[in-house]
Amino acid sequence: MASRLAPVIRCLALNQCRRSSPTLSQIKVGSKKYSTTVREENVLVSPFTDVEIPDLPFTKYIFDSQEKYGGHTALVDGITGVSYTHDEVRSLCMKLGSALTRLDITQGDIVAIVLPNCPEFAFTFLGGVSIGACVTTINCTYTAEEIAHQLANSGASAVVTNKVLLPKIKDACKTYKGIRHIIVSGHAEENLLSMEDLLKDDSKAFPQNVQINPAKDVAVLPYSSGTTGLPKGVMLTHRNLVANLQQVQHPDISCVIPTSDTYQEVYLGILPFFHIYGMIPCLAYSLCSGGSIVTLPTFDPKVFISSMKKYKVTFLHTVPPIINFMTHNEHVQRDLLSITHHVACGAAPVGSTLIFEFFKKFGDDISFQEGYGMTESSPVTHLTPKDNLVVGSTGMLIPNTYAKIVDINTGQSMGPDEGKGELCIRGPQVMKGYYRNEDATKNTIDKDGWLHTGDIARMDENENIFIVDRLKELIKVKGLQVAPAELEDLIRKHPDVADVAVIGLPDVRAGEVPRAYVVPVPGSSITDQAIAEFVEREVAPHKKLTGGVHFTDCIPKSATGKILRRELKAAALA
Repeated sequence: MASRLAPVIRCLALNQCRRSSPTLSQIKVGSKKYSTTVREENVLVSPFTDVEIPDLPFTKYIFDSQEKYGGHTALVDGITGVSYTHDEVRSLCMKLGSALTRLDITQGDIVAIVLPNCPEFAFTFLGGVSIGACVTTINCTYTAEEIAHQLANSGASAVVTNKVLLPKIKDACKTYKGIRHIIVSGHAEENLLSMEDLLKDDSKAFPQNVQINPAKDVAVLPYSSGTTGLPKGVMLTHRNLVANLQQVQHPDISCVIPTSDTYQEVYLGILPFFHIYGMIPCLAYSLCSGGSIVTLPTFDPKVFISSMKKYKVTFLHTVPPIINFMTHNEHVQRDLLSITHHVACGAAPVGSTLIFEFFKKFGDDISFQEGYGMTESSPVTHLTPKDNLVVGSTGMLIPNTYAKIVDINTGQSMGPDEGKGELCIRGPQVMKGYYRNEDATKNTIDKDGWLHTGDIARMDENENIFIVDRLKELIKVKGLQVAPAELEDLIRKHPDVADVAVIGLPDVRAGEVPRAYVVPVPGSSITDQAIAEFVEREVAPHKKLTGGVHFTDCIPKSATGKILRRELKAAALA
């Protein structure tokens, strides 16, 4: 791995964070500022110059970029220490693509990945997409039932996992019969395919003439609850992903120090790769920019601390719970970030108090950048410019991106200080739509191409955007999505439950936690603990009812039967 210079540029001074009311004039991006378009009133335009978006398949974009960094380290397994150069990663991805082709996995097929963060995730992700297949990523903490649902909904024909998760995959395949191949990393059973064997392929079957239409063909199919309802497959095209990688590399936004013979960024791959934040801004960006990413399968405090030191991490992607951990855990000392020059945070808002406490502990020579986005936008739409931070703001629109705030009752665009409304986004990173769900797509992307985020925002006099509430029902637990409807459907299956509603409540550590309001069947003696345990057996850990179970006589609903979650939340917080 290349030697590293001490980072020479610090993007953010502590006193910039401490200003009580930062203004646009304090953001040093030349003379650029937000402006409205001439065609539509109160539409915000990015202050940054547009970027050119290459008309390339996603993996060709990645592989072409890697050619410049061939001998530099690209991937490191943080547990075993095994490392791979950029040349080796590209070669192994093509070997796996060839092996998948021999298994009759071809363009348009769906390959499911159920793996923790590891180099094999990257090989499968890029290898599958490179042959024209579409990859759907599944949370490896899901139960067998949850995995089966996504496999069935996506129509996956192959699944890649490891020997630890294999029992859950086998159970899932008893429900969903469409899986033709199970590929196992970590040495498979005799009747299953071994990832290690597939990576020995000679690459001769790799299809050289796959005709991929970047604007139309779907590369990845992560799942999101969107603004409401159950998780849905988000169709992200090759162009969506290439566009977002190009956008965030704009020189006025990116805090990445370029790879050279004497310097290379080292990232810690702690955010799950199945999530869009871990998949694109972390993993894909590291590979296409010549960085080295150290993979860790899960967040373990001791391993996190030791890995930061052992691998000399220079650039750290986080979510608010990790910022909270570093700031308040007594085992995390100031010198943990002595080599780290930049910390990025996304997936959920960071409170201003936590930001101030973070800088108080770690000092003013670390740049800090917040971002905003969603799975449906590949994911980034806003980033803090690298030389200033407006505390509490989403940051600025990235290049080629437009935004507006619309009144939720009238649909009219709103200007600065005109109140709160729904944030809408338009740009080349906006998804193609929801997989096999035309109604949900129409409810999310309007006829003019605006993506309705479901987030309630306001705009100040300097046209900075602040997220203040959520129109959508989604609950965010440590940056991971929990759909109330999914938990409600599960709880209604309990024979002692007549009705139920689930809401998210604020939590210092997790951001939000789910709470269930349950109407018991008349005469039932069901307990809150019994309901909580019933749910715990069926869902991933982040979906547990850690906000509690409350019994009630009735669930507040509208005339059309829609659950009035705001009333429940207001009562809970009163």
